[in-house]
Amino acid sequence: MKQDSKHPGGRPKSFDRETVLDAAVRVFWEKGYEGTSLDDLTQAMGINRPSLYATFGKKHDLFLAAIDRYSAVQGMAQSAPLREEPDIKLAIAGYYREIVRTVSSDGTPRGCLIGSVATEVAERDPIVREKIAGNLGRAEQVLDQRLSESGFDTGRPSGAMILSAGLSLAQRARLGSSTEDLTAIAQGYVDHFFPDPVT
Repeated sequence: MKQDSKHPGGRPKSFDRETVLDAAVRVFWEKGYEGTSLDDLTQAMGINRPSLYATFGKKHDLFLAAIDRYSAVQGMAQSAPLREEPDIKLAIAGYYREIVRTVSSDGTPRGCLIGSVATEVAERDPIVREKIAGNLGRAEQVLDQRLSESGFDTGRPSGAMILSAGLSLAQRARLGSSTEDLTAIAQGYVDHFFPDPVT
């Protein structure tokens, strides 16, 4: 989707909304909400302040849009194994593998925009808190549905348990855990939730 802004000289400049929103996601993800200035955002997004306000509103509105964009992009990647892998244990292992990739990749900030940044803001911001609760609730529903389809009692394990373990990987990544350590921890979660049958 293209948006038009104006150069100082009055000439129109087109930009792709999702592209500039991805740039905002990265800034918030790296610097946090409070640590991100409007100058940081406009520089990274390649647009001026009037264009930012006209397209996204205030910084708070842009942050909410960034949460939605991050959730859509990363959620699609992380849920792919749940859609594509028939074996539930392998599906959850793939789900955690995608989380580890997201939170510890060399090409992105450490941690997770939701688990590392937005949840901190949510403590004092009811609008962000409601949005995060809604996003996490939908993620739990996806996991519960997949567990149910696999014949598991949704209470053991539950989508909430699996999701919470995934969020802990993001926190550990933010604190400096290596990809190798996170991978080992994720495998431990999988083995705990889906132990091999005793022979």
